[in-house]
Amino acid sequence: MDTTTYSSTMLFSSLVMIIFFIIIVVVAVYYIAKKRVAKVTAQAMKAHDTMQQALTLNDRRIVALDLSSDTFYNVYGHQLPADGLPLSMATSMVHPDDLENFAAFIERLRKGEKQEDTLRYRFNVNYQDGEPIWNLVCNHAIIEHNSEGQPSHIIFTMANETEEKHTRQLEDAMADKYRLIFEDSIIGISFYNADGYLIDCNKMMRDICQFESRYDPLYYESCIFDFAQFNINRNHVEESWLCINLEMTKRQLNKYLEVRVHPINDNKGKLKYIAMAVRDVTEERNLYLQSRLNNKQIQKANDEIRRYEEQLRYLLENSKMHVWHSSFDSEEIEFLSDLHHPVAKMTLDEFSKTLQTDENEMAKRRLTMKVEEKTDVGIITRPFKNLLVKDDKVHWYDINSIPSYNDKGEQTGYFGLIRDITRLIDEQEQLKRETERANDSDRMKSVFLANMTHEIRTPLNAIVGFSDLLQAVEGAEEKREMMRIIRNNCDMLLRLINDFLAISSIESNGLTMSPQEVDFAREFDDFCESLAQRVTEPVKFIKENPYATLLTTLDKDRIGQVITNFVTNAVKYTQQGHIRVGYKVEEKSLSTLNSQLSTLFVYCEDTGSGIPKEAHERIFERFVKLNDYVQGTGLGLSISKAIVEACGGQIGVESEVGKGSTFWFWIPCDIKEVKP
Repeated sequence: MDTTTYSSTMLFSSLVMIIFFIIIVVVAVYYIAKKRVAKVTAQAMKAHDTMQQALTLNDRRIVALDLSSDTFYNVYGHQLPADGLPLSMATSMVHPDDLENFAAFIERLRKGEKQEDTLRYRFNVNYQDGEPIWNLVCNHAIIEHNSEGQPSHIIFTMANETEEKHTRQLEDAMADKYRLIFEDSIIGISFYNADGYLIDCNKMMRDICQFESRYDPLYYESCIFDFAQFNINRNHVEESWLCINLEMTKRQLNKYLEVRVHPINDNKGKLKYIAMAVRDVTEERNLYLQSRLNNKQIQKANDEIRRYEEQLRYLLENSKMHVWHSSFDSEEIEFLSDLHHPVAKMTLDEFSKTLQTDENEMAKRRLTMKVEEKTDVGIITRPFKNLLVKDDKVHWYDINSIPSYNDKGEQTGYFGLIRDITRLIDEQEQLKRETERANDSDRMKSVFLANMTHEIRTPLNAIVGFSDLLQAVEGAEEKREMMRIIRNNCDMLLRLINDFLAISSIESNGLTMSPQEVDFAREFDDFCESLAQRVTEPVKFIKENPYATLLTTLDKDRIGQVITNFVTNAVKYTQQGHIRVGYKVEEKSLSTLNSQLSTLFVYCEDTGSGIPKEAHERIFERFVKLNDYVQGTGLGLSISKAIVEACGGQIGVESEVGKGSTFWFWIPCDIKEVKP
């Protein structure tokens, strides 16, 4: 037998053996399946049908887990090693992120919690040492029971979805690339390889870049990374948008381009291509720049107009002026705060009725009659009521008017300015009153100087006269009497001078207060001890101090000055009876603030001649003396009123002729401690 015949015979024998082996395997599988079907319950029929269906599917493998030995073995296909795979080793080949789900999947089936279940997980198909090869596996499992009804095997149908997933990813990536191309097909598109050299570009790109031919060497032989305008990092190409000025002297190219750079990577993240979409925005940029220039010019003009209108509005507002115009056709007059905002509108009849004089018709004619020449009609000054200000008060206005004409030269009405001069009229009236007041003040100063000369001369004459007599008198009693008279006149002279200085200070600098924390109870005792010496028999001096301690904050010198003025006046007009001085702390209700206010109330009661009711308010004015024969300047109570009002309080008097007077005042104060 020759070699060729022998080889053919051996090949035929091998094929026969393989076919025979396959038949045996199929028969054995069928026999095992049939034997198991006979042993399991009716529920196993479902597992058999599932396995038979799995055998007919493409790219499917069937494995079983023997629960008695915890070993996986192949039932159909070659998913596992021929000698099987222990469960512990199979578990170690599951991806760590899927290991927990896989263990729970096996445990559910082992315990019979589910008769069938499905799980997708990543499985290492590299059974040798080396880098793991992860495949995405889909397992559908059912339970197989033994004759005793106990779970004996878990049958798995295994489908490898790795290639399907990879193919789907490639298709999705390719679809995204083509979608990007199609979406930007109306703009310039070009592709570059990973080294930055042009592969191809569309017609729009060639037109934008002014190609000389379909494959212009200038562009095909140039590397995109070498173009500084694109600023693409050779080592790390990123998705980016940019606007560049592409200027090439060789092609007389100077364009502004909007560019999108899109890197295309493989499934391992390695750069394969660079896609670039370009749009020529040169014309748009020129239009935009021109538009910006136009907008700036318009904005500048608007700003100028707005500034002029603002200046006009400011001038009109601060000068109390408005713009007005009237119409012969509508017989109406309108007033505006500026050139755009009307504040009042009325008929000419209504306008004339707001005049507060008998010259209504004349004023109306001045604003409605037609003129022969284009000239200013002039200014009229009239009082109006409820014209521009609706307060039912009379306001004075200056109105000037100029005729207005239409395109045909026909007079249509008037326009002009109207100015509220009420303040000017009031100031003129105030000036008249101040002039009269100044004249009265001059008269009062003359009276004051005359009184001052008289009042000062009287105690001075007494002091000088008794001082001369004092040297000639030898008796001790007479000397004491003369000393008393001299001392009293010195006190009187000192009070006169203090009053003159106080009123002068108030007129020039105003009244200044210096509050400080004091024990008013003790200060009041000191005041009364000094004042008691001014009261002589038969008049009694009575002090009423209700507190041992009264800590508060006030200007004790100013308050003492008011109390001294009260007692001094009482001494002048009281010939018998008593003079009672006292104080107390009171709480006053403030209706405006809905709160309580602590006040110090001070009073001085006397049994003197009293004051007529009509003179109660007048006695607190300057230089007022109800009895010209009683010594004094008439300034004490005026100064007292100024002090009390500066403290935020009130002053007053209660008096009846022949029964005496009670002068009082109260001031707000911060009471910190009170001890009875």
